[in-house]
Amino acid sequence: MRSIPSVAAAGNRRIRTTAGTVALVGAAALVLTACNDKAGTATPTSAVASSAAATSVVANGQPGGKSGQSTVRAVGKTGWFDGFAITVDKATLVPDEYGGAKVLIDITYKNTTLDNKTMGNNTSLLVDDEVDGGASWDNPTVPGGGSATGKVTTPVKSAKDAEHLLDTMTVVYGQASDNQTKIPLSAAGKVESVQPKTLPITGTLVQGHTTIEVTAGKLDPSYAKNEHGKNELALHIKISGGQAVPAGGANIFTEYFSLQTPDGKTVVADDRSPINELLDAGKTIDNPKNYVVFVLPTPTTGAYVLTYNSQKEEGAATAPTLAFTVN
Repeated sequence: MRSIPSVAAAGNRRIRTTAGTVALVGAAALVLTACNDKAGTATPTSAVASSAAATSVVANGQPGGKSGQSTVRAVGKTGWFDGFAITVDKATLVPDEYGGAKVLIDITYKNTTLDNKTMGNNTSLLVDDEVDGGASWDNPTVPGGGSATGKVTTPVKSAKDAEHLLDTMTVVYGQASDNQTKIPLSAAGKVESVQPKTLPITGTLVQGHTTIEVTAGKLDPSYAKNEHGKNELALHIKISGGQAVPAGGANIFTEYFSLQTPDGKTVVADDRSPINELLDAGKTIDNPKNYVVFVLPTPTTGAYVLTYNSQKEEGAATAPTLAFTVN
């Protein structure tokens, strides 16, 4: 196991390519094969290939480097994990003055959610399929809908055979018992990830003086612990109250929503995205964060029936339903 280095801040340096030393490696373009972001398709593929060609150049290194040369590989591969679109931009192997070297991996995180998020410590760097205990992660806090850059740094024994060393490395998010994302640095390596899907699910449920309007749907892998092979089917809802809503308002809770699955089972909405609203007469609540979330096994295809029932004591016969299909 390598020792953990101190993480130095990356400087803004322009690398000058040494004449005659440019070596294009792995120039074949890697095509994104398993991330078909077609709206309405709810069964994503679990492995994708790179979205860009991976190339390496040998360039002038940092001052003090024994060989004076760094190996820079453009990676340009994207995966998705826990609300982030993650692109590994490049990897740089920099020799030091003592005969060793370090690898710097530059990553861009795009936050696809509405909240500020930081990628947690649920990360690892694999070298020859073994966890590199010396790798240090610099993960930024990213505003909702924004992007920021991060970095992985790890020491290596030597700068020799840099191309092979980079080929052995894989950036990993998640544990083996969970849904993972793996982004290899090698040109031929395929990204293992599932791209989120948007679903064209719309409809209206009316019970008493409350109207629930489903305005959109989305499908993501679950990134909760020990939920490998499970998906989150999320339905965005808009809530409106009629003039006869009682004084003091009507409560709208997560547990009022349930889903009948294609195999006939009933799943109650999960509280990982809680609905807790007080609806007044003549008012509409259209919170962009109000998603009703159901945890379902993969593949998540077939015919579903959504039920809204705030009057359980009156029996299920009074509960409105909405049927939809996930393809």
